[in-house]
Amino acid sequence: MQIKSQPHTHDFMVSWENESAMPDHRFYYVYVARQPILDRRGRTFGYELLYREGLENFFPEGSLPEEEASRRVLVNALFRFGIRELTYGKKAFINFTLELLRSGLVRYFRPQHLVIEILERTKNTPDLLEICQELYRKGYALALDDFDGQSPLRELLPYMKYIKIDFRALSPESRAALARELGSDFYLVAEKIETREEYEEARDLGFHFFQGFYFARPKILASREIPVFKQHYLRLLGLLQKEGDNLDEIIEVIQAEPSLTLKLLRYINSAFFGFPVKVRSVRHTAVLLGKEGLRKWGSLATLFLLAADQPPELIVQAVIRAKFMESLAEKLGFFEQMEEAFLVGLFSLLEPITDQPLFMILKELPLEEDLKKALLGEPGPFTPLLSLVENYERGVWERVHQILTELDPSLREILPVMYREAVKFAHQIFALGRK
Repeated sequence: MQIKSQPHTHDFMVSWENESAMPDHRFYYVYVARQPILDRRGRTFGYELLYREGLENFFPEGSLPEEEASRRVLVNALFRFGIRELTYGKKAFINFTLELLRSGLVRYFRPQHLVIEILERTKNTPDLLEICQELYRKGYALALDDFDGQSPLRELLPYMKYIKIDFRALSPESRAALARELGSDFYLVAEKIETREEYEEARDLGFHFFQGFYFARPKILASREIPVFKQHYLRLLGLLQKEGDNLDEIIEVIQAEPSLTLKLLRYINSAFFGFPVKVRSVRHTAVLLGKEGLRKWGSLATLFLLAADQPPELIVQAVIRAKFMESLAEKLGFFEQMEEAFLVGLFSLLEPITDQPLFMILKELPLEEDLKKALLGEPGPFTPLLSLVENYERGVWERVHQILTELDPSLREILPVMYREAVKFAHQIFALGRK
């Protein structure tokens, strides 16, 4: 029976077995392929991560230099997908060229997540030995790839944990000789196993791990890359949430973005505030509102720009939630947390607005822990409020009554009024934002 690798379960990454499920090309996609590495009991021990340009399940010859292909695998694994999400927390085997080793990019990976593969054809330089020694001391696991016994990299063997042997590139005699020589000192990985006979031979020779088409072809995973303009506004959202005295920095960033400045001033000069004089600058806005007020209204204006390519109903719904959450906090006596409650509601739709998984967005936003807990559905002071708002939207009245019983049963009478006020507020804000 053919051994199966661990099934893919995460829904934030899309995998295609064939071209019948093509991605939406309105977005920019990044790709990586992974192939399982199995142990002697047929369990997935780790995955080798491989470069892919698209849905074609091979590395197009001459498409990219090996250096750049390896770099893209590393960057995509680290920043686009997340190394642990790609491998379910198992080992990630990734090829490192000499230049990548010199670059120090490996320091962004924790040793327990990574196996650094060094190709046998890598040029043997004095600094290669020094780099391997340093990585070994820091606890990184290294693998010598495509080893045939004749490599000039033999002096690196004391720092290797894994030896990968291309089963199809060697004769049966050579495979057996290498297994006898190395099997007691290293973990041996048999690569390019394509038949049951090859698998059984490798097992009989004492190989510890196995990889090849016999078990599974590389599976292509794709992730939508967030557009540049959304990256910019997410960075601004992050700045707005930072703790500490960074008001001047916030003002400077807002002033550098004309569309954001315009929206913010339009809100401030609306009937919501009723200031007797026209507010003409971001700094004047900051003086009138303070940092917390600037955070609230700056976040609202930024989210409006962030959702520019999405259906308008999405931003309206986010603002309804924000105002509803703020009103609930006020009625419950959480006066000092009203703006935080507003932000929880506002950010609760960041996932569909950005087309990115929420947990990845929250890595970039320095939100207070209580806000993050609410957005992730974890226990915290704002979580029941967000749950109440979401269930009210969906008309799940039994759950609404349960939450109100725990919070304050007297709110039942005024909840519809609060919701209507939130809807009115959201549509007024939306009308201002479209001008």
